[in-house]
Amino acid sequence: MKHYGIMGGTFNPIHLGHLMISEYIRDEIKLDKIIFVPTGNPPHKSDLLDAEIRYEMTKMAIEDNENFMVSDIETKRQGISYTVDTVNQLSEELDAKLYFIIGSDTLFQLKTWKRFDELAKQIEFICAIRPEYMATKILSSELIYLNQKFDARIKIIKTPQYMISSTDLRNRIKYGKSLKYLLPDKLIEYIYERRLYI
Repeated sequence: MKHYGIMGGTFNPIHLGHLMISEYIRDEIKLDKIIFVPTGNPPHKSDLLDAEIRYEMTKMAIEDNENFMVSDIETKRQGISYTVDTVNQLSEELDAKLYFIIGSDTLFQLKTWKRFDELAKQIEFICAIRPEYMATKILSSELIYLNQKFDARIKIIKTPQYMISSTDLRNRIKYGKSLKYLLPDKLIEYIYERRLYI
């Protein structure tokens, strides 16, 4: 059976941090593929670029890695999109064991996710943790809580740090600062040609 990681996010825009961490986890866990799933209409965020544009940017950013693929499953879904629905649909479509990749901030939000008890039964989580989080009591407490209450399976992976965010990138674009080595070159061209985030 194949083993696929799911990397979901608004990707507004996707950047080299997303790509680096995904490849690091793919190699570390020996996953066959990473599936990038740009959000369509997430319940907790607004003021996003159109979902189709974010999907195209994600597709463009990953095209040179044969181990990466992108899904428009949420982009095409009507209405508010929840992770549990996406995982259920991917489970039906793919003959593979699925893992959902999250960051340390998301770890503490899991218990608030729609039908998380159902989701925890469906999938194993891989949590990318910055080194300074590794031995903290609050992290250990949260992992114990999620396991005991939801039987959640969460694998912790210490990943390299890449201190950049999509918010920072949008501000850099707005103020005309360099994006070199923060985004794939062809994505930089795409953003400037279409005057996105300005």
